[in-house]
Amino acid sequence: MDQARPERETTAYRGNLIELKLGIVPVYILCNNSLSHTMIDWLNGALATLAASISVDNAAGLAAIFFLTVSADIGIPFPFLLDTILFFTTYKMGAFSLPVLILIIILLGGSLLGTSIIYWLSRLLGPRFANWVSRRSKFLQRNIEQFQNKLGRWTIPVIVAARLTPGLMQVSSVAAGAVRVRYHQMVLAIVLSLAVYDGTLIILGTLARLGFKDVGPQYAAWIVIGFVAIIATIFVAVHLIRRRTRLS
Repeated sequence: MDQARPERETTAYRGNLIELKLGIVPVYILCNNSLSHTMIDWLNGALATLAASISVDNAAGLAAIFFLTVSADIGIPFPFLLDTILFFTTYKMGAFSLPVLILIIILLGGSLLGTSIIYWLSRLLGPRFANWVSRRSKFLQRNIEQFQNKLGRWTIPVIVAARLTPGLMQVSSVAAGAVRVRYHQMVLAIVLSLAVYDGTLIILGTLARLGFKDVGPQYAAWIVIGFVAIIATIFVAVHLIRRRTRLS
């Protein structure tokens, strides 16, 4: 009987040790494996290249950002890519630096072009374009109809609010063209929404620059990952709130 007790204690100890290792090993692998280090090193290198490439001497890089902006406003999504570029450039270079000013001009020009394409197609083709878009997505169909009913006295604030809401940017462009909102109102709404959204990104980049000014460049990837996580959380929260509001 006395000999069985040490055996049971040894077995229990081994079981606890195995459980402890099972809990520690995944964390160790996540934090220390070569794949994680390789990914972080690659991201740090990409961010360093990005920070150095935003200049008047790099026409190809600026053209690529402009094309991405036009595509995003048309409806081809690049989730958080442009947001990350503006945030990181502000964090690295400062809010009043030339690269940030260049980015703002490119983002504004790309948004104006992309939104104008959708707006004028909808305005010139009338209901045919709106119906064509609606047939390709029930989400767009439902929201275009609702948005057209809201465009009235407060046209510009409604468009601005829609452009700041995930998933409704293209809806606002199609609906505004269909009901023939004046083009200068559309342009003003684009400028105001850009000022609010990109201004927020610049503020976040400035806060990160002030808060992490003593952090080495090797940690830049983690700062960007944290930023993307925050933005993604906000987008999901807005989506859930809109969904709950629609169902209630």
